[in-house]
Amino acid sequence: MNDAEEPILKGGSSYLYTDKGVVRAYAAFKRLLAEGHRGLVITRSHPNRVQQLHGVDCPIMWIAKASKPTGGIISLEPTRLMKIHGTISDFIKTNAGAVVLLDGLEYLVTENGFGAVMKAIQLTNEEVAMSGSFLIVPIDPRTFETTQLGLLEREFSLPSENRRVPSQGGSG
Repeated sequence: MNDAEEPILKGGSSYLYTDKGVVRAYAAFKRLLAEGHRGLVITRSHPNRVQQLHGVDCPIMWIAKASKPTGGIISLEPTRLMKIHGTISDFIKTNAGAVVLLDGLEYLVTENGFGAVMKAIQLTNEEVAMSGSFLIVPIDPRTFETTQLGLLEREFSLPSENRRVPSQGGSG
């Protein structure tokens, strides 16, 4: 995919990546970092693996039940949704125009139920909108029921809706 086909992401928006979600989400995240935005990754994948696969230069927090991870890894308990929300909220409040990638929504739903996760996402999205920041969330749509996927798609912008398109000017 070249730059002309990459979606334009706008500050104050939350984006749901469903098609090749993780790969495209990290690519968009890295583009925003390259533009000078501060970044934070909150992920179900071990931070060392995220570094190996995606090479992001920013803090990475691990969504895990591990009580005391080693090696300076910061973990967030998956059942403490308001702690996860607070971590995102604090980061975007102290870093204007920040970008947060939240990878592991499926795991959060498994641990907390869809309704509780949806409420936390809605609250987070409000703060993202007010702060001019970015929230990027990759998911595998096969892991959600149709109704759940519909609710998520209503709450987020889909990056494919924001693709750069040729000018629609008249011909002749």
